[in-house]
Amino acid sequence: MWAFMGLHPTNIDLLQKLKKAEDQRFGANMDVCGTISEKNMKSGEWNQSHMVGIRTDIWNPDAAQQSSILNRLQADRQTQLRKEIKRSGRLSQSQKKNLERQLERDPVNKMRPQDIENRRLVMKIFKTTGEQIRWTGSVEEMVTRELHNSLGVKRTILSFVTNLQGYEYMTYMQENNRTFRIPSIFSFSYFDERLEKMWYLKIKRKWISIGADFVIEASNQPIGEIDGALIGLGYNAHVYVYEQTLAKDRKFLDLITLFTTTVGYHSAMRRSLKRRLKATQRGHCMQNIIEDEEFRLLRNPRAAA
Repeated sequence: MWAFMGLHPTNIDLLQKLKKAEDQRFGANMDVCGTISEKNMKSGEWNQSHMVGIRTDIWNPDAAQQSSILNRLQADRQTQLRKEIKRSGRLSQSQKKNLERQLERDPVNKMRPQDIENRRLVMKIFKTTGEQIRWTGSVEEMVTRELHNSLGVKRTILSFVTNLQGYEYMTYMQENNRTFRIPSIFSFSYFDERLEKMWYLKIKRKWISIGADFVIEASNQPIGEIDGALIGLGYNAHVYVYEQTLAKDRKFLDLITLFTTTVGYHSAMRRSLKRRLKATQRGHCMQNIIEDEEFRLLRNPRAAA
């Protein structure tokens, strides 16, 4: 499998199909950022099978978005401070002056739009073979997990969660901290529904490589690799899975492909995470905006039972 990130399609018909996809997963805030091709083992030809989309509104939020978020934060903070002075009714002149003094020194009221940190990575893949474009999976950055893990180990630790079409389980992919191990190690578990078997896997970045190369391991044995040594725009990689059972598992291949789509964004994610960490350590947690979609992922599925 070949994942080529950094492309924008010129096929207008294809874009129209994506915009009109039945599942509406490709919304107005999505942009095509790459393609995925699979090799036909009989003919040896590479055939494009998927498109990769990124949610641009939360990956590259514009100034208007950040200003809107800040206005809401400051309005909520003013309401909170007002209620602390008087729960209801009009404020007296002395109470108004007290509120003004508190607002003048309040850290939320002193914030600027550029202080808001709301960048978050969400990638989706869409199968493009056949008459219709259909969503097959998403990978999302889990900012809340990243923050508490990074605070604990005092270095940036990335976290992802994947959602696959027709797959009952969410898969969490967690970067791990190991002393004297600089290259990244991600770990996750994958449940094979057909065999009813749980796999425990690691994706280890190689110590020495031209590009961002990873080895995929199960039970400490290599079962595949992500070869990112190709030169081009964005991040390009060949994905190989050697273990026969997993190589035939379409959902597992989609899972590894989703992880591969994120690799080119890891450096930018770490920079964003560092800013969040600094704000948290200064006691300015209000600068770290958690998106509604992430809150939905944090909800207890048993709470409604």
